[in-house]
Amino acid sequence: MARDPRLTQLGAFLHARRDEAPPPASAESGRRQVPGLRRGEVAALAFVSDEYYTRIEQGRVMPSTEVIRRVAAALGLDADQTRYALDLVAVADAPPENPEPSDPLRRLVDRMGEVPAILVGPATSVLAWNAAAARLLTDFGAVPPERRRYVQMLFTDPVLQSRFADLEAMRRTVIGIVRASTPAGPPTGDWIDELLRTDPGFKALWERNDVVRPHTRLRVRLRLPGGVEETLDQVVLQVVDDPHQRLIAFVPAE
Repeated sequence: MARDPRLTQLGAFLHARRDEAPPPASAESGRRQVPGLRRGEVAALAFVSDEYYTRIEQGRVMPSTEVIRRVAAALGLDADQTRYALDLVAVADAPPENPEPSDPLRRLVDRMGEVPAILVGPATSVLAWNAAAARLLTDFGAVPPERRRYVQMLFTDPVLQSRFADLEAMRRTVIGIVRASTPAGPPTGDWIDELLRTDPGFKALWERNDVVRPHTRLRVRLRLPGGVEETLDQVVLQVVDDPHQRLIAFVPAE
């Protein structure tokens, strides 16, 4: 029987976080042959057996939310990482493959005037944008719809890449959001396979299994057309009747 992809992803995620966790203060660093924590150390801290925790990392068992909370505490996961692990053991609806924004949403984005705004869907697909966003970031209309994903364009669109003073940080953040937004299992798609084959930077970040949950505000430093740098707040609003769509507006920081 095929394993549940959610459990496979949970195991890979926990393994990656275990490798990053600091070893116990009592450990003799010179004698340790592995980075981070050993499986047995995590199991002891989470009050489960070594065998049970091993099965979790192998994707062979569905742990309870209480076990996930104890494992998260043992690994020192932050709030976003803990929520992601809990989502993986919960029942979640998969996002629609081809979402369509409502006409009122399209009109709202268009009429936000000089406030740059974009509407994104699953896997950060760019569904709508206004003229101010095109001037600030890139000409989204020149990108074929099947390649018009914010995360994808951070690796393929030179103009969008040039806008971010810290491009690597933005790439890490958006990749983390893509991973965190698919609790039904690991994200898949031809675009992911293509970038894994062709872009070593994407491959390295993707295989870290980091997750970031979207937050209401993210402060970013942008290089505006003409070379001037400005700090803006990226304000994120979730669409009530479709949680897979989010409106992102860029406003000058104060």
